[in-house]
Amino acid sequence: MIKRKLLICALMIAVLFSACALDGSSADGFGEGVYHARERASRFNRDISKIDFTGITYTPWDIGAAADLLERQSKRDWTIMIYMIGSDLESLEGAATADIAEMLESGVDTDAVNVILLTGGTNLWRNNVIPENECVIWRIEAGELVQVSGIGLLNMGDPGTLAGFINFSMRNFPAYRYGLIFWDHAGGSIAGYGHDEKFDSALTLLEMNYAFERSDISHTKLEFMGFDACLMATVEMAVIAAPYANYLIASQDLEPGDGWDYTFLGALGRNPEMDGAAIGKIIADSFMDFYGRRSPYYLTLSVTDLSRAGYVMDAMDALMAVASHDLLRNRENTFAVLAKRRGRTKTFGNGSPRDNECDMVDLADMARKLKDIYPDEARGLLDALDYAVVYNRHNSDIDLGGLTTFYIYGGKETVALTLDIYASLGMSGTYTAFLRSFADILTGGGPSAPESWLKTHRTLWKPVDESWGRYAQVGIKNAAIPDLVSEDLWPSIGGEFVCLYEIESSSDRSLYAVPALHNGRDVNLIVLRSAEHPNGIILGARQREGFVLQKGYDEITSGDTVAFYHRVKDFSGAEKWEQWRKSEPHTVTEAFGIDWRLPDDSYYYGYLQTDIHQNEHFSSLTRLAPKAA
Repeated sequence: MIKRKLLICALMIAVLFSACALDGSSADGFGEGVYHARERASRFNRDISKIDFTGITYTPWDIGAAADLLERQSKRDWTIMIYMIGSDLESLEGAATADIAEMLESGVDTDAVNVILLTGGTNLWRNNVIPENECVIWRIEAGELVQVSGIGLLNMGDPGTLAGFINFSMRNFPAYRYGLIFWDHAGGSIAGYGHDEKFDSALTLLEMNYAFERSDISHTKLEFMGFDACLMATVEMAVIAAPYANYLIASQDLEPGDGWDYTFLGALGRNPEMDGAAIGKIIADSFMDFYGRRSPYYLTLSVTDLSRAGYVMDAMDALMAVASHDLLRNRENTFAVLAKRRGRTKTFGNGSPRDNECDMVDLADMARKLKDIYPDEARGLLDALDYAVVYNRHNSDIDLGGLTTFYIYGGKETVALTLDIYASLGMSGTYTAFLRSFADILTGGGPSAPESWLKTHRTLWKPVDESWGRYAQVGIKNAAIPDLVSEDLWPSIGGEFVCLYEIESSSDRSLYAVPALHNGRDVNLIVLRSAEHPNGIILGARQREGFVLQKGYDEITSGDTVAFYHRVKDFSGAEKWEQWRKSEPHTVTEAFGIDWRLPDDSYYYGYLQTDIHQNEHFSSLTRLAPKAA
């Protein structure tokens, strides 16, 4: 799962492959790729002076003391700054070590390119060079990792640490062009970026914005800002980054644990005149080629011209303004129309019912789902995406637009928190108001008639206490799609029936989440099913840190312990309560995997309908009839 490469300064690891490309243009004839907004200025104006930063903790550090250790540096073509929060990606898997090894092996011409790293934020570095109890600034010099200065144990989830690193790098390693790469986990517009294991902290978009404003990029723009992290190709991130960088390079979806292919650094020295769009294309192509066409991962990487990000926000504002108007005029009927389309819109970062709170949707797919009712406004959004997203690679069979936005739906239980976070970002007032109106109806209950149902699932149940009507849900299947294996057989892991909750699907494969406890940590086991693997294979374990989603998966190895979570429901007709129940732990062996079994007649089946308000409706349960295996 993590790159295996030859050690340089005790660093390691490597992987493979090559994927399919889309260039960001509309595939349905909806837009011509020439955006009419070129003829006028963007109406959207995010006034930084009106953003409320008062609740942000900002802890500066003494960059002068670190600078005193340096000789004066000549101006080079590029300075690439890499903000590397090691987190559990490093402590568990050595992923940061692997990527540093890749940087050292990239052949980057360090006479032309400064590569400056700040390391920290992990409990364990899996090499004998980088210390755990201190943040350290490094430079790559002629294929070696050279320490510039230790700066003490700092919280890398503090905007003061980030701003100080930017200022130190730009003032002491001057260049004609600058790039800033964020390395770690991330979670999109609500969660933000990073998880510092030492301080249990992350950087929200608002905190990042404050760091940018307090740093030298407030007056000297970056050529590009990149995220080797999940879910950060968002229109909100693009709007925030626009005053500080020319291009955004990021993924709409989750990234594999190996992240970017850092051989791209070598291209900078060979062609130092490249702008952010050109280097972004190389990064996107090398990323897709690294994993390849047969990759089990869903892969996305896009390059956005940040001078055009406001046009996308304009167009999104215009689309949702007409939706808001209809929502206010005809509340329930309009909500039913919009919610059904929202339920079918491509969403990234989905999880099991325990943690399905990310709610990042593809803007192009959102527009296409609304084009039958708002054709002009939907076309405007698609055209704006074609104009702003200058390069877009992915392996989805949906024509992704390259940017996402937050659209509340799965995470209705955290609606008050997430909408307050979104409002604090100072985005489109119209869209923010739409989210509040939509969420108000979403959480308000609503009808439970069959016409309001979005999905129907067949479910398998195991009695917990039949005398009290309590049952644990141990299986779930989409009732509308015939199963690849058998309608009578149900998936199990370690001999225990489990629910495979679908989180992402395309024409050739699907990913599922199985709620579990892996070595004492709450996770989802991620299962891939495809024509090649109809029974399914376990790719690994994915955890969350708050709203932040893990990049890649933790490996599950022999000797690990895994227990499964099942929802328990009261079907007695009295108190309809529900909880999650943890099974007895399994010790992982080489045979640990998915098999399909026939339940005996001690199990029950039923149906589960999910309505447009994301409410669940359970049928009564029926005992399975005995069947021959």
